[in-house]
Amino acid sequence: MPMDRRRFLLSAAGLPLLSVLPVAAAEPGGVRYLSASSDLDGKHYINGFDDQGRIHYSIPLESRGHGIALSPDGSKAVAVARRPGNYLVVFALQNGQVLQRLESRPDRHFYGHGLFSADGEWFYTPENDFAKGEGVIGIRDVRQGYRQVGEFSSHGIGPHEVALLSDGHTLVVANGGIQTHPDTGRAKLNLDSMVSSLSYINIRDGALLEQCRLEERHRLNSIRHLSVAPDDQVCCVMQFQGKRTQTPPLIGLHRRGEEMRLLRAPDAVQQRMRNYCGSACIDLSGEVFAVSSPRGNLVSFWRAGEGAYLGMAELQDGCGIGMGEQPGEFLLSSGEGVICRYRLVDGTMQRIASGESGYRWDNHMIRV
Repeated sequence: MPMDRRRFLLSAAGLPLLSVLPVAAAEPGGVRYLSASSDLDGKHYINGFDDQGRIHYSIPLESRGHGIALSPDGSKAVAVARRPGNYLVVFALQNGQVLQRLESRPDRHFYGHGLFSADGEWFYTPENDFAKGEGVIGIRDVRQGYRQVGEFSSHGIGPHEVALLSDGHTLVVANGGIQTHPDTGRAKLNLDSMVSSLSYINIRDGALLEQCRLEERHRLNSIRHLSVAPDDQVCCVMQFQGKRTQTPPLIGLHRRGEEMRLLRAPDAVQQRMRNYCGSACIDLSGEVFAVSSPRGNLVSFWRAGEGAYLGMAELQDGCGIGMGEQPGEFLLSSGEGVICRYRLVDGTMQRIASGESGYRWDNHMIRV
């Protein structure tokens, strides 16, 4: 549905959007999932939809969105601009009402993800200090309208997705290792020296607790996205920056105090991944990780713990993954506008949205 001229001008000027686009009334059931999207006219949105794929609201954005963070009390969410964007949009989960719009500091940009503290009083944003070429984690006080009150080092370059461990104060950061600068857009400036890592940081003082780096032979693997199991095992997924003829492992499992375990799919599947993983998600049981490979048109499934390969599902340009309502179940979305429900127990894929809405789903989906 097109954005009206007034709304577009407000958005472009950086002023708050105080309402949402109307959509056809959805049947009862409530918003269960959130995802960024774009339409066929190149306009961008955050969508709230239910477990049948019915859209409840669409929030216009001035540029492409990426990740969405949910507050611990489930009352609101924050959408983060895709790298190298500079906006945050805070909105009410129930009806999509925009509550606030904020921007990064002029000498920073966001990396597409953010995270609430366990008590919901702070909001953390991976950012690029592009003058120094270093990664930082911005600290915003939710009680003061998300005012930025400080930052600490991500202990790496290119911090992308972040997650909290079960203690509520250990932050795990996927430092992709790739240096960028707004003057050159998304160009990769340091491939000859890039170092990717997982940093474990105490959010109370920014102290580095532990860091896991890949072996030199896997140096060109950029760690981008994370999913954390209930026992704090971290699944990290990667995007390889080397030659297309190489097919390195793209998925790692890590626990603090241990070495990272790199996982390989069967050769045919590994080749189809095309050296790119887009997102990861743990299931309701905490026993299965799903990993999307949109360039390979597939989603693979892995046993948490030992990391056994469990199979794959085909989905054209599929990247978004949301936890399903049952163990071993996931909602999967695609850049072609499709939403499917996949059940690992019997390998069934049920299409619940065909793309007729005109929305094309972006990289990430979260269950609320």
